[in-house]
Amino acid sequence: MSRPARSTRRGALTLMVGTLASRVTGLVRNSLLAQFFPTAVLDAFVTAFKVPNLFRELLAEGALTNSFVPVYKALAPEQARRLSGALLALLTLANGLLMAGAWLAAPLLARLLISDPANVDLELTTRLIRVVFPFLPAISFSALAMGILNAEERFFAPAWAPVALNVVTVALMAAFPGQAVMLALAHVFGGVAQLLVQLPALARAGLLPRLGGLWHPALGEVLLLMVPFTFTAGGRQVLNVVASNVITGIDAGAQGAFYLADLFLSLLLGLFSISPALAYYSRLSHHAARGDAEFGPTLGEGLRLITFLTVPAGLALTLLAAPAVDAVYNWRSLFGAPMDAELRAFTIAATLPLGLAVFPIGVFNLLIRSFYVRRLVRTPVVLVLVFLTLQGLLYVALSRPFGIAGVSWATALAAWAQALVTAGLVARRERFGLGAWAAQAARVWLAALGALLAGWLALQAVPLPAGWFGQLGRLAVGGGAMVAAYLLLGVLLRVPELRALGRLVRRRR
Repeated sequence: MSRPARSTRRGALTLMVGTLASRVTGLVRNSLLAQFFPTAVLDAFVTAFKVPNLFRELLAEGALTNSFVPVYKALAPEQARRLSGALLALLTLANGLLMAGAWLAAPLLARLLISDPANVDLELTTRLIRVVFPFLPAISFSALAMGILNAEERFFAPAWAPVALNVVTVALMAAFPGQAVMLALAHVFGGVAQLLVQLPALARAGLLPRLGGLWHPALGEVLLLMVPFTFTAGGRQVLNVVASNVITGIDAGAQGAFYLADLFLSLLLGLFSISPALAYYSRLSHHAARGDAEFGPTLGEGLRLITFLTVPAGLALTLLAAPAVDAVYNWRSLFGAPMDAELRAFTIAATLPLGLAVFPIGVFNLLIRSFYVRRLVRTPVVLVLVFLTLQGLLYVALSRPFGIAGVSWATALAAWAQALVTAGLVARRERFGLGAWAAQAARVWLAALGALLAGWLALQAVPLPAGWFGQLGRLAVGGGAMVAAYLLLGVLLRVPELRALGRLVRRRR
């Protein structure tokens, strides 16, 4: 194997370990959210938090990173530093304008996100929008720092920065339980912490951006690449508005329940898809800038790794939805303060189908980046908008007969359609070894389905008590059986990623 591939896998592992810590602390944060705050506060906060997140994909992790990295990688070091300074100035201006607009438009935004008749407190949501919106500039500047460090393949600080967000947020939530305004402020201060912990790494490497003029010749290229993200991010936000209206119309607690369920999906995607995709994206940008023939093989390697990780993870979430929800969100039942029964039921119902979305969304995260790294923007824009429309229609259609579970089934069905179509389109352009990926995916699915059966049989065979400790035991028994069976079947079916990951772990010792 070539040295670049080994470097990419090491970068992917660094990001995965940091992401694991981030997601675990994130589960603690959201466990407190579910158990330390009343359902009315939870629903209002989740709705209000959608507002800074409406712009987050455009100004932070999504558009900024995907557009900035390939342009930055192609520049000489001095020009790259000037570009980062110009982007810092532009982000400062954009966030200032959005802060003022959000303050003035908060009542309108709250009405837009909440169905009529409302199951969410409109006045409280309006207030929380104004308090939590400064989270956006904090996370935008943090994303710029992440983009610079990832482009330089310095993965440690950006991988661990979200842990700071979670630690600060958890501390403030625990200190001020039940207080809606402090809940919003906790997330703002957490975003600031995520930015601050990356500054030493930037300073040590001489990469700290300096606020400069609003323009750089390459900034136009970054903004041009962001144009498709503007359309796709806008489409996603329309979908978010549709989803918010659909979910808030189901029943009180449904908004918070879907948010809590979606966090399990985000955990698995962040660990097993987004982290590897970011590491491979940097390497793909390098190959694309040089016109290397290694682009296709590197893309294929990334897809096989993500497949190997996401398939069993998603099936495990489907099998263990109820124990996972109880273990993470219902531990206060040990102290006589169980999770609201309706919120718990909604969360389990929403979690189970989302496990089937992990693999298709996981591979799509890397497939779609192959367009952006080639600076081909039309196809991904059309793809995303078409499947966002499909997902919105499925939300409306499936939520009526199936309630909150229908929203999750809509997510999974749209994700599968999107992944299959995108894989076909990428295979027409890139020689990444579609046949080898399909053969590997077939072996992975066989091993994972066998592991699913082993996990289910283990749960039936091992008697466990009711209550929180029993659910924790079910999580351990079912998950442990699945891991053991997956590794065994993977060896028997000769899944190559097992050998590659084993070598990688041994090298890092």
